[in-house]
Amino acid sequence: MKPYLQKTFLQLGHGFQFSMAPPASLAASSNLASSDPWTVLGCVLARARQGDLGAVEVLPDMMARDDEALVWNACVQLLGFAGHPSLIFDTAKRFLSAPANPGVQWYISDMMLNGCSLRAVEPLLQLHEAATDRDARRHIEHCLSALLEEGHGEVDDGPEEHEVPDPDYPEPFTEYRTVLDRAGYVEKVRAVTARVAQGLASPAQPVTAGRLLDLRALVVRLYERIRSGAESDSRMEWERMCFEAFTGIDCSGFYADGRLQRPAAMAVLEGFLGSGGAARFKLGTRYFFAHPIEP
Repeated sequence: MKPYLQKTFLQLGHGFQFSMAPPASLAASSNLASSDPWTVLGCVLARARQGDLGAVEVLPDMMARDDEALVWNACVQLLGFAGHPSLIFDTAKRFLSAPANPGVQWYISDMMLNGCSLRAVEPLLQLHEAATDRDARRHIEHCLSALLEEGHGEVDDGPEEHEVPDPDYPEPFTEYRTVLDRAGYVEKVRAVTARVAQGLASPAQPVTAGRLLDLRALVVRLYERIRSGAESDSRMEWERMCFEAFTGIDCSGFYADGRLQRPAAMAVLEGFLGSGGAARFKLGTRYFFAHPIEP
């Protein structure tokens, strides 16, 4: 880990901001071929912030070589928020050959959510089917929900749970086990996805919260939740990353020691909304540091 990336790429840290001033030569193309993953990641971030979004194309191969959790997190943040949709889903396909791998379940689902595409729904369902760990399963449900519904609704609720007799404990020693209605959940998610798709001019258009991607609407939702006193959760933390990735505005003051800094966060969002800055960002277009990403 480089000092200038100490808290970078973290939702509760510095997001897409360098933790301190990086070396002046960090963006040099030669650093993309470095054997040090953190030099590569710093270089990719520096170049992507300047508009060279193609720099993220070196990251999938690095993920295949290095399975360190922090490296994977950095890669999926950059790939998901700055990558072209074809790169995102080619990368997902590459790692979905091992859907039962917990790292794939957590990090590839993050990457696909960050890409804001309905194309993520089916591979997310594939990961959900393979998830045996409750926390991983809930994480995937949160990802689906952030794409498909404005708040915590039926998608976020996950599959229905039923208590059934455990065949390993016959009468009179009957014990019960919890069974998830995974098939019913798949049907529910697909039905919600179909409703969302009906509101789009093209299924390729990016979405968040069940509607065409609208940065101003996302910022207003985030601001209202923070102002209401709601506790920070995965949706709030993800929307903070969206806002910073799209605009390049420094949101590193949103959290300190893992705690939401409500006044500081509200001040940044109020400044953006009050300045009319949202007018620079077209509906249905993804951006990285105000550089548009081709659909």
